[in-house]
Amino acid sequence: MAQVHKKRHSPNPYIDRVWHTKNTSDGVYLATPDGSWDLIVGIGTDGSRTMMLTGQATEPAYVPYTAGTSAVVISFAAGAYLPHIKGGALLNSTESLPVSGDNFRLAGHNFKLPTYQSAESLVEKMVQAGVLKNNSIVEASLSGKPKAASRRAVQRHFKDTTGVAQKTLQQIHQAQHAVQLLQQGKNPTQAAMDAGYTDQPHLTKSLKRIMHKKPSNVDDVHKI
Repeated sequence: MAQVHKKRHSPNPYIDRVWHTKNTSDGVYLATPDGSWDLIVGIGTDGSRTMMLTGQATEPAYVPYTAGTSAVVISFAAGAYLPHIKGGALLNSTESLPVSGDNFRLAGHNFKLPTYQSAESLVEKMVQAGVLKNNSIVEASLSGKPKAASRRAVQRHFKDTTGVAQKTLQQIHQAQHAVQLLQQGKNPTQAAMDAGYTDQPHLTKSLKRIMHKKPSNVDDVHKI
């Protein structure tokens, strides 16, 4: 695999991360669950562009790529959602969006294709158009400062907004934290302890189930 990745945080509360990926050879990438849904601009070797909407993922997926292509990815915060799409409608799937010139169409609106630098401008226009909204109950629960609501109500908000249960998202985030620790050089036992697992076997089982990875081969997991 030969890919060059860069990422940045965003001050926009609807955005988790913005990514740029350049493919320097042909290959296949294992995209792992990261707790976000994405808008992806694909840029071909001839400069042509496509736009894809990917839903929340609960399992890895193999994604082929071609040398000379690149992509800009906006990964949205878990509380952000598209009101015209039910939370689970795009679970573990991808939808191609119509592109015409420099614009793409979503929920009956035309928007300018974003660049790595202009992600926030797109998101602001989506919010203004009512195409993108935020579920404050989901956002507050994931930040560790839950709002006053019954457990059943919170679970309903998670399902309607993200398509998955609160526990599922928490497990994905925990696995991501463990991968970060392993990539920083911590041994599996220490990473398991620091990430909140009961022991190393618990960590190993979690990574195998969520990311199809062992603690010893997480170096190519980049979307964390």
